[in-house]
Order: sequence, then C-alpha cells, then structure tokens
Amino acid sequence: MEIKFGTAGVRGITDLEITEETCWKLGTALVKKIGGTPEIALGRDTRPGADRLAGVCAAAMDAAGASVRNYGICPSPALSAMILGKNMAGGLMVTGSHMPYDRIGLIPLAANGAIPPRESSSELADLANTLPPPNTAKGSLPEPSEFALDYLEFLLEACGSRLPGKGISVALDPAGATGAGLVSRLMNDIGCNVQSIHDSREDFAPRRMEPRADSVEELIELVRESGADFGAAYDADCDRVLFVDETGKPLSEDLSAVIFAKYLFNGGPGTVVTPVNSSGLMKAVWKGRVEECIIGPPEISIAAETHGAVFAYEESGKYFFPPGVMWADGILATVMMARILATSKKKLSAITAEFPRHVQIKRNVKVPDAQMASVLSGIRNSFSPAGAVLNDIDGLKYTWPDGSWLLIRLSGTEPLVRVYVDSPSPDRARELSDMGTAAVKHLIF
Repeated sequence: MEIKFGTAGVRGITDLEITEETCWKLGTALVKKIGGTPEIALGRDTRPGADRLAGVCAAAMDAAGASVRNYGICPSPALSAMILGKNMAGGLMVTGSHMPYDRIGLIPLAANGAIPPRESSSELADLANTLPPPNTAKGSLPEPSEFALDYLEFLLEACGSRLPGKGISVALDPAGATGAGLVSRLMNDIGCNVQSIHDSREDFAPRRMEPRADSVEELIELVRESGADFGAAYDADCDRVLFVDETGKPLSEDLSAVIFAKYLFNGGPGTVVTPVNSSGLMKAVWKGRVEECIIGPPEISIAAETHGAVFAYEESGKYFFPPGVMWADGILATVMMARILATSKKKLSAITAEFPRHVQIKRNVKVPDAQMASVLSGIRNSFSPAGAVLNDIDGLKYTWPDGSWLLIRLSGTEPLVRVYVDSPSPDRARELSDMGTAAVKHLIF
C-alpha cells in the first residue's frame, strides 16, 4: 500500500492501512532522509498495536544506522520537548491522536520538535515508497528513557514561574492515554490541587478521543462536584486540550485562545498566527497583527516562525507558544491557564465574560466526485458577495467589515464542500451560511 501523508503524518486503520511494513519503510526512510547516524526520539500512545508498531519503527531505524532513544508511552509535546532539549535530529511519534482507537498514525518530528513542512513529508513518503518490503518487519523496543522531570523543567521555564498554579484547583481528563498519571503529577508539581478521571493508562478509549464540548460530560460533572477552578480534557497524545470553567461550561477553543492572547501577552502588540477557519474573535481582541495561514500544524509552525509570532493556535484546541515551543502543547496550555487564574485572582467564567461572542455555523454539502475539482473555480467565477474581501490561501474565504466571514473549502478526505461561517451576529451568521450553501448547491447538477 502506498505511503501518503496527510496534514500531520501517515494515518489509517491499525494493521490494515498502517502495517508493520509501513512502519519499517517509514522508519528506514526517516533515517536515510536525515542522513548519517542520527539520534532519534521515539514515543507512542496506549492504543492497541502501538507498542508492537513502535517496536518495528525502532528496529527499522536501528538497522538504518540511527541511535533510537525510546520514551515509551509519551505525550507528543513531551517528545518534542525532549528532541529540542537534547539536540536530537528528529523524532517519530506512533499515535492515533484524536482519532478512534482502531486507527493509528506515524508522525515524524523535525529537530525543532515541530511537524515538518509538507514538502519535507512528501519527500519522506516518496523515499519510503521506493524501499523494498523488509525480510522481516518484527522488532522490539529499547528500554524507555524517563522524561517527566525534564519535561517539568521545560514547562516551568516556558511559563517563567516555579509555581505558576499555586492554590488553583484543576480537574483533569487524560482519557486513559499518554497523559494518564503524568499530567496530574505535573500539575501537582506546579502547585495545583488536582482531581482526575481516566487517570490510569488504558488500551481502550473511555470516551470519544477528540476533546470537544459534547465529549467531556464526565469532566463537566467532576468540575461541578469537586469545585475545581477549571477543567482540562486531552486527546490521546495531549497536543489538543479543551477547557471547562468552574461552572462546568466548556470554552470554545477560540475563546481560550483570546484568553491566552490577553492575559499572557497583554492583547498585543506583536503577531498572532491562526488558520483561515479560526473565529474573527481574535481580530476583535488582538491589538497587534493577526496572520492567517493554511489549515494544519506544519503551516502554523512555519507561519509563526516566518512572522515572528508571539502566539499561535488552531481551533481544534492546539496552542503554540513560539519561539521556544513551535508545536501544539496541550499540557503547557493547561499550565498557562492555571497561571492566568493564579495571577489574575479571577474566576474563569468572569474572564470569559470580558470578551465578545462570535457565532459559528459549520455545514457540509455533498458533491459528486467528478465535480469536486471544479467547485472552487466555479464559486470564484459566479459568487461575488458585495463588500467582501477574498482570501484564497486555503479555500475561498470572504470577510466583511463587521468581522463576519464565510469560508468555502473542499474536504481533504470526503466528497464534501465545507461551508463555514463566523459572525458577531447570529442573524448574520445564518444569512451567510445560507448564502454560501446556496452558492455551492447552485453549481451541482
């Protein structure tokens, strides 16, 4: 089966699309692409097959001449911190991240800890696809290296305080995955009082792995029962986080981002980077420059470096703290949230009330496969809404002076056109959603 990268790594159904052969070829190709005898970090999550497939990756990289440092069950951001802090040549994370537990991914990491640019990933895939099948794709993992204390020091240095969460009570849901037993320890070490659920490693998913408002009911209940100042839920590898205020209300990812922007960076000046599908809320709050980029972690890191950003985020719950942290780090984001509450002496619900509200509507329009390639050009030629400015770096995004926007974008995995809308006004949001959906349907025959 051909190895093909998505926005972040190679992903698919365990042992059907991501096989031992896939692991061997990609592990070998990664070493060959780096060249020489590099030191490479390896980590994995807790889902079925991850240890076995990571063992194949380790054996392949060792056979290709690399020195493999195995960190075992390890959050992706912690692995990135180890790569950067110990000057390693790169890394490989075996994780399904936010996907269902029958799926897994192989995610290469660059020497700065970030996901490599798509061009580099394409070159890696091309090289892997030229390699012959291995005689054997079996392997075993070296003894895991300890990383918790090094990662704690990294977190403390990044937030600039030894006890940033002193006196703050936090409820945690690491979903029995890489953060289980670790995030609670780290948050306790920064001064927080910790309550947690799903805090032991499990080889099954106790909830839907993507932390969204409709998948964290147990965390909401824990926050309310324990009287925690806030709650945090993670995906399998802890690069995503969802926050819940002390009343049990989940925060939108865009709202969490503007809280960071105001309370960590004083609302500007400087540059914030975010993909084109993020809310206009940041532009309403940030006093500096907001640079939009293509959707996906590689482009966020690249744009953050290019523009010298002080902060970057993605509406999936990924928060970046450049220049020292060029990867999404849900654990560091939790430390930062605890610091904000500890220093501001405010309730999280009171902080959220300081910001305006934006309404988002997301709709999908099914399109015949044969027409997918022509939809955007058809929209561009036939759809010219009055007063809108067009941004076409990733789909077609129309923005109006009131801060409302309409994004029409092709799905990368299904025969669907995404119609996304964001507006300060609910009525305006519905109007633009209907307008965009009608424009797409008009082209379908």
